[in-house]
Amino acid sequence: MEIDYDYLIGICKDAVLYTNRKTTNILDGGYNSVYLGKSLDFHDLKEYSPGDDITSIDWKGSSKTGTLLVRRYIAEKKHSVLIIGDTGTKMDADTSSGEYKADIALMEAGVIDYLLGRQGADIGFVCSGVKGEIYTPFRSGGISVEKLLHTYGEAIFEDPSSDMNSLIMDALRTFPMRRMIIFVITDMAGLKTVKSETLLRMSDKNDVYFICLDDAYATGRRVYDRIGENYIDGFMSGSRKLRKAEKAERDNILNSFKLDALRNRVVFERTSSASGVVDGIINMFERGHRGIYG
Repeated sequence: MEIDYDYLIGICKDAVLYTNRKTTNILDGGYNSVYLGKSLDFHDLKEYSPGDDITSIDWKGSSKTGTLLVRRYIAEKKHSVLIIGDTGTKMDADTSSGEYKADIALMEAGVIDYLLGRQGADIGFVCSGVKGEIYTPFRSGGISVEKLLHTYGEAIFEDPSSDMNSLIMDALRTFPMRRMIIFVITDMAGLKTVKSETLLRMSDKNDVYFICLDDAYATGRRVYDRIGENYIDGFMSGSRKLRKAEKAERDNILNSFKLDALRNRVVFERTSSASGVVDGIINMFERGHRGIYG
């Protein structure tokens, strides 16, 4: 895919306007590493040992205890963000609002990369293509957004070699020691494959966010089946019973996933239009900070 720089500039422009209006640091409240070092976050006092930084000596505490004490701090660790993108022929379709699904998916990934890259986070990306899984290394800066959009754009219509659940589990096995903020961009079919045990594994030491692209309904006027590559028969697409059954199936998938997300501390968001992308991402972070899951 050739990068549409007007599209890239539009993503960055929308994100900048939004963050300037609402917040300057969407990673506020993020996790700290377990490693000890110099930062502004005080951890505890310990007895002085040869080699400790003498500038960290707590003279007030030392005078009270009669023992030379030094302050220890929690080292702030650079955030690692992993974006997992869904792929396949199903992405060459519309959302429930009539907008192009692939455009929304790419915009979600681009905005996440841009917003968090501005905060100094390292961004990695993974998706599944016809020849296997595709990874980009963790990196930050403007080139990260461009690289991600190139990679995702070239693979987004490829038939995936694995389902979303398998892709997530493979990604977790690839980065077993890295603590991450994980974003999953998928749709209703992708949600259906994700198991409760997978969410539990993801959220064990990571902050997890799921974005579901709302699919267009199979019922309505002149509905084209992208996978079957034909128009759905008018009698079928106009059926009220089919519409009711389709809605019930979607509700079942969503309700089941939301319950699992709540149990496993996963933030969940649905989107169907470009205008809701930046709002949705910022709101997800706010909910994550407040512990509002599902």
